[in-house]
Amino acid sequence: MSVRPALPGSYRTGLRDPGTNIPSVINDEGSLRLPQSGAAIATLLDAVLSVGRNLDLTEVLSRIVQSACDMVGARYGALGVLRPDGQGLMEFVTTGLSLAEAEAIGAQPRGIGVLDLLTNECRSLRLPDIASHPASTGFPPGHPRMTSFLGAPIRIRGQVFGNLYLTDKIGGPEFTDDDEALVAALAVAAGMAIDNARLFETTRRQQQWSEALGATSQALLSGLDQRQALAQLAERACAAAEAGLAVIALKGRDGSLVIEAATGPDPQASVVLGTTLTDPHWFTILASAEPLLLLSKHGESAADPPAGVLRASTGLAQHGRTAVVPMTVRPGTEAIGLLIVGWDQPETHVPYDVAEPLKQFADQAAVTLVAGYAQRDRARMTVLEDRERIARDMHDVVIQRLFATGLGLQSAARVAEEGYVRVRINEAVDQLDLAVRDIRETIFELHHAQATPFPQQVLELAAGFAGPLGFTPQVEFDGQLDRVEVQLGLDVLAVVREALSNVARHARAGWVGVRLGVETDSVWVAVEDDGAGFTETGRRSGLANLDRRAHLRGGAFEVRRAGQRGTRLIWRVPRLTPDT
Repeated sequence: MSVRPALPGSYRTGLRDPGTNIPSVINDEGSLRLPQSGAAIATLLDAVLSVGRNLDLTEVLSRIVQSACDMVGARYGALGVLRPDGQGLMEFVTTGLSLAEAEAIGAQPRGIGVLDLLTNECRSLRLPDIASHPASTGFPPGHPRMTSFLGAPIRIRGQVFGNLYLTDKIGGPEFTDDDEALVAALAVAAGMAIDNARLFETTRRQQQWSEALGATSQALLSGLDQRQALAQLAERACAAAEAGLAVIALKGRDGSLVIEAATGPDPQASVVLGTTLTDPHWFTILASAEPLLLLSKHGESAADPPAGVLRASTGLAQHGRTAVVPMTVRPGTEAIGLLIVGWDQPETHVPYDVAEPLKQFADQAAVTLVAGYAQRDRARMTVLEDRERIARDMHDVVIQRLFATGLGLQSAARVAEEGYVRVRINEAVDQLDLAVRDIRETIFELHHAQATPFPQQVLELAAGFAGPLGFTPQVEFDGQLDRVEVQLGLDVLAVVREALSNVARHARAGWVGVRLGVETDSVWVAVEDDGAGFTETGRRSGLANLDRRAHLRGGAFEVRRAGQRGTRLIWRVPRLTPDT
């Protein structure tokens, strides 16, 4: 199922229904009823001090459970943390179970039956025998037998954070009224301790996100190579979100969505670099500009098959929590890309807690990226303006002076008496004509030169795969690639990117060669490797993209084995499309 980040829903906070035989821990004035025993009060104070001793949330939750067990003499204790949408338990912190017992139980409880009563009724609950309650659903295989039960909800700012469960009173058949009052009082203190720990954790995370944004902005605006800067951005997002995977996919000029950066604890994560995300679902999220948190567990159908495939291809389990966050410059505008973050640890509150800062981080990164684009455009404009000025000066000053000098020499040649002098003057005039012609060609090139020559773009693209491949592909050119039309050039770059991405993911190659050729009527790309070789039964989604690009341009695409090992890919299209 897919769940959008949300605050917990509203919960009933009224007292127990009249006529129940469970005593209330709230007195007539609406305050907590505390035990009369001084020893019990001292025990409660010790427990409260123990709970508030630490600001690490995981440690605080464990201390709450242990302190509650020690305070009322419970053999087993647990704290179930609710999902933000209030549907079931997200975390389950236990004490009293041996490692063998915990392994025998297996998956954590879902929060149904008696455990769900505390959430629905939002009040403490005390039972002499949990199994005899009408709401009981029994114990799973391997679960130790439990009898007496005492539970209390933990509220934070008026909303239920989770429930405290205690079972098996030591030295007695069931928990007492004083036990219930003590646990209810501890639940109040626990709520404040948890709130403080969450505020501390929020502050710490905000500092991490702020540092990540600062470092990313500096990298993108300082002239660092964009792919290196995006790699830093992905690493920072992964660390701040405490995730196992972070992927950045940007929308290209041709409308394709290409993975430009990927990071994670598994070295396999980098193999997806250069992969084109073609599933329509990615573009649906991109167009919505709304973040999406996807949840799925083993045994369930995948919440989002494309996300599951991406997780699996980077070394993460197919099931888990995955946040897909559009990168928008400002509200109401189209996103420029996606930030995809995946978690591999057991379900925790972290994905919900980082949902909002993750969106802010993605949007700020988008702003910085666009600012970097604008900075580079301004630099290109400055270069073009300089070229325009130089071309204008050469035309208006240099050529005119040379032309005037040539006219003067021609006049002098007509009055020269010596034939040898006339010949040398005419030769000088011819040289001036050649110089004027060369200057005019230079002026034309200054007007039409690209900021980054197409061959250089190919070399930079190939160099970007040095990380995933473990080496830099060998690139060769045949013909005048600088004459390739812009849109055709984008297709050629996409073909090279997809081909190298396939090699990185599947071939296990030690060498890759890329050759690009331009002929009178066609452009071709050949990519060859010495890897595992091509099989007809292999997955061909990437190859299908190459075949589609060739077909749209009236060309051809083929892939075959290159000798005993390796694969050879050939992509050839006309210089002009069929429509033109």
